[in-house]
Amino acid sequence: MAKITLDGLKAKLTTNQLRAAELLLEKEYAPKGEKKTYAEIAEELGIDTSTLYHWRQNADFVQYLAAVSDTKLDSARASADAQLIRLVNGTSNNGNASIKALELYYKLIGKLTEKREIVQTSQEKQVHDVDAIKAEIERLRQSTL
Repeated sequence: MAKITLDGLKAKLTTNQLRAAELLLEKEYAPKGEKKTYAEIAEELGIDTSTLYHWRQNADFVQYLAAVSDTKLDSARASADAQLIRLVNGTSNNGNASIKALELYYKLIGKLTEKREIVQTSQEKQVHDVDAIKAEIERLRQSTL
C-alpha cells in the first residue's frame, strides 16, 4: 500500500474540512478553559455539529489531522530537547538533575538498553537423548505409512 502524502490528503478534502482540522488541533493544544467546543467549531465553519462528527469519522480527514499533528509535534522537538538538557543539568529542577531525564537521555543516545535474561534452573534443563529422538521420529514415520 502506497503511503499518501500530505498534499495527497489535502486534495481529498474540502477547504472547510482543512479549516476544521486546523480548528480541531487548536482545540487540543489550547490551554484548559480556552478550548472551543465542537459546537463552537461547527458554528465558526458554518456547518452542523453532526457534519463535524461525520468528518471526524472520515479516514482521509483523520489521516490529515494526524499528519498535521505530527508536523506540530516535530516542530516542538528543539524545545523538548532543550528542556531535557535543562533537566539533565539540573537547571530547571532546583539544581538537581532529574534521574528520569538522565535515564531518557541515555536511552536516546543508545547507552542504556533494557536487557532481560532467562535463566533455566538445573531442574528445568532437559537432557535429550539423540538416539531416542531419532527412534521416535522413525516410529512416527512408520505409523503414517
